[in-house]
Amino acid sequence: MENTEMKQSRISMLMLGTFLGSGALAMPAVAQEQDTMETFEEVVVTGSRIPRKDIVANSPVNVVSGEEIALAATVEVDRILDALPQTVGSNGPSTNNPGSGSATVDLRNLGTARTLVLVNGRRMVGNGTTGVVDLNNIPPALIERVEVVTGGASAVYGSDAMAGVVNFIMKDDFEGMQVGGQYGLTQEGDSERYNVDFTLGSNLGDGRGNVTLSSNYFKRVQTNASERDFSAVQFAEDTDDNGNPVFVPGGSTTIPQGRFNSNTLDNLGILDSFGTPITSGGVIITDSGQARTFQDPEDRYNFAPTNALQLPLERWNISGTANYEVTEGVEFFTELTYTHSKINRQLAPTPFSESGFDFSLANPYMPTAVRDVFAQMDTDADGIVQSGIRRRMEEAGPRIEDNTRDMWRVVAGLNGDVFDGMRWEVFYNFGRSEESQRQQGNISISRYQQGLLVSDSDPSQCADTSNGCVVLNPFGAGVMTQEMVDFLTVTASNQTNVQQQQVGANIAGDVMDLPAGPLGVAVGVEYRKESAENFNDPVLQAGDIDGFSGGLDTEGSYSVKEIYLESVIPILEGVTGAEYLGLEAGIRFSDYSTAGGVTSYKIGGEWRPVPDIKFRGLYQRAVRAPNINELFLGQSNGFPGATDFCDIVRNPTRTAAEADFCVQLGVPEANIDTYTQDNIQIEALFGGNPDLHEETSDTWSIGAVYTPGAVPGLLLSADLYSIKIQDAIATFGGGLQSTIDACAVALDLNDPFCAVLTARESDGQLSKVSLFNQNIAALETKGVDFNAAYGFEAMGGDFDIKLAGTRLFDSITQGSPILEANECAGAVGVRTICGRANPKWRMTGRVTYRRDALTASVRYRYIGKVTDERVALGNEEPANLFRPYIGDQHYFDATVSYQFTDDLSLYTTIDNVFNNKPPLIGDASRGNHNTDAGTYDVLGRRFSVGFRAKF
Repeated sequence: MENTEMKQSRISMLMLGTFLGSGALAMPAVAQEQDTMETFEEVVVTGSRIPRKDIVANSPVNVVSGEEIALAATVEVDRILDALPQTVGSNGPSTNNPGSGSATVDLRNLGTARTLVLVNGRRMVGNGTTGVVDLNNIPPALIERVEVVTGGASAVYGSDAMAGVVNFIMKDDFEGMQVGGQYGLTQEGDSERYNVDFTLGSNLGDGRGNVTLSSNYFKRVQTNASERDFSAVQFAEDTDDNGNPVFVPGGSTTIPQGRFNSNTLDNLGILDSFGTPITSGGVIITDSGQARTFQDPEDRYNFAPTNALQLPLERWNISGTANYEVTEGVEFFTELTYTHSKINRQLAPTPFSESGFDFSLANPYMPTAVRDVFAQMDTDADGIVQSGIRRRMEEAGPRIEDNTRDMWRVVAGLNGDVFDGMRWEVFYNFGRSEESQRQQGNISISRYQQGLLVSDSDPSQCADTSNGCVVLNPFGAGVMTQEMVDFLTVTASNQTNVQQQQVGANIAGDVMDLPAGPLGVAVGVEYRKESAENFNDPVLQAGDIDGFSGGLDTEGSYSVKEIYLESVIPILEGVTGAEYLGLEAGIRFSDYSTAGGVTSYKIGGEWRPVPDIKFRGLYQRAVRAPNINELFLGQSNGFPGATDFCDIVRNPTRTAAEADFCVQLGVPEANIDTYTQDNIQIEALFGGNPDLHEETSDTWSIGAVYTPGAVPGLLLSADLYSIKIQDAIATFGGGLQSTIDACAVALDLNDPFCAVLTARESDGQLSKVSLFNQNIAALETKGVDFNAAYGFEAMGGDFDIKLAGTRLFDSITQGSPILEANECAGAVGVRTICGRANPKWRMTGRVTYRRDALTASVRYRYIGKVTDERVALGNEEPANLFRPYIGDQHYFDATVSYQFTDDLSLYTTIDNVFNNKPPLIGDASRGNHNTDAGTYDVLGRRFSVGFRAKF
């Protein structure tokens, strides 16, 4: 392990590089000639397929320019999107439970599956059965800009575009050779990132074509939660001696010492080794071999340190683009991408947690004091007692999941001119993603039970000696031998393959001139087939594993045939009160092999009363067909956080009617007065539903763009938006907690929400609750986006000031029709109802100064305050929580670059300049590091240095 002195040495060297980069300010500047002439050619702006000279589209389009990408100097594609306040936190490099190391994008907090990712206007193959794209597969060095349309865009691009579209526009005309390199780490000397890019391009045939090749190597080093004070200990909420809320060390009730609990221990009045009555929490085994009553939260296990604060990633990418005019007016084009990546996910050791296990009192490893306590449960004197076992398998080491991924994408096509103003295109798009996964640290449930029953004639041997059984010692921390561990642990291998094929043809452009301007039309047809398969290891399918989640295989496919039409219709131009007035309309019909025929459409327009201002508005009906995971997901288990209303501790106001009904649900009547659930996470079963139909949404936006001629360089815009999604696909009842809440209202075994809650173990604990997909939820979001930009000359150079922000009015989620809608604007729930932080205000601003060869820039990111959802939804009083409100967060990132020659530039960056620490959040469950790791910066101040060289 690297010592502190070596870490500080590397930090010092990096800070020296930062200082030298800043020292370039005093060096002579290299004069750069700037072309001040601006010309506008017809371009295709994301949100429409019709080329237009006015790059300010009717759909609000946010652009992350190549300049912004260079200034941010990021080598991770998901971090490029940090510049957009419309994106919200999602599982990424700092979320490992849940999370897989994939980089995804979530617009408007409507879910990653409702954001469509395109590359050059065409679809990208997904990383798994959900079809969600891993942004790690997009080569960062070739990105020219990113265009983002928020709001439904199904009429233009088809399914999945309900929240919006993220379109990566790639470079296709590079000439020469360029090499780039970057190294970065935090001020703690960890979380290193290494990146090398190589790009080579050449024009062909006297400018008739171009070939560009690019390769990339990127490595990100793992950092564990133990390396930061805020995440090294898992916190729990409690009260101090005066009844005030506090954070205390918490964690899991599945502990290394072993915790044993049963109804018998609780209800027969049995005393522990110290004469204390045993409660429903059971007993733990002390270091001295005593059975002591479990004390909560003092005895909980701190699972935090082993979890990854930064997931490791190693990625190799090679990409190429080519275009060539094969004959006059006809061009061939192709795009090729291959990405190979390795991602390691690490979790705390397996929490082995099973109820109703039989074990022999004759076990030679059982301490005498423990045997004396447990013998009181042996009412039939057969030497066998039954108890639940909750033991953290530290002897087996952490759970490790090694993922190896390969992605291929090939696009080929022809395009050309029909006549002046009209262009046609035909293309074929093929993508395939393969993932091999190897899991270590899983524990066999059946073998654990087998090793607890010993032979009557020889207690040192198992009663059943098959599989090379060895007698187990679960009585204490660190007492299992390697032989025992080898008998219990199971390595599992899984394989996921995803394939996408798309064929399309379209023609777009101006078909005729009208008095107010050209009539623009786009018409096209597409065929797409999506297939995916996930093959789980047989041991996972058998349900005989505690450790990683497992389940049955997922395998399925669907196809869709589509036809679309889009038009821009000018009505007035150059008259008093209407410099321009026009309409925009589009319609798409899609015939799915699964969901059947669906139609999406849009209608809107623009009005420019005077040259300086433009008003725009658009209504869109969008659809999203269910993906393969939602349709065909094989039954699998998960462990969502939830509270059983039968729990007398967590539900102290439980009524007599609720208690009586809990007995009907399966809680033992003798134990109802003291019943508590063992863990905040409850095992549930999830799976697909082939009878799902499409989601639908209604989206509208209305806004204005102001570019005053009297103030050159100034741009102001604002757009109101509203998105309502009906028949949203969600787990049964909207999730486990929603299902429990719905049952608490009904209290009827015939109610479907109550029927699934009868899945209980013999001691009444909820287990394996079935929550399969349904078209049952509703989502709604409203707000306003605003942008401002201004460029001017001052201090001998050029200043650019940009600000982008959003004000969220509503973010409503309704898990099922039986439940009330929840307003989550300004709330945070992390992994419960409201999900990640969803502040009412988000803003990103940048100030850039350029003088000759020098560029200096500061970016400001603002995340508004949020309220714990328990308070925001009226379920808890603020005084009862230690951290009911999470204040607004401010991040500053700085960049300095210097162009030493036309072919060489050096740059240095400092992210999170003021080392803003992440806020602690009371209901952050495991894997989120006591905060919202998908939203807030968990690594702290980071430095990087890099270069770009051309040859």
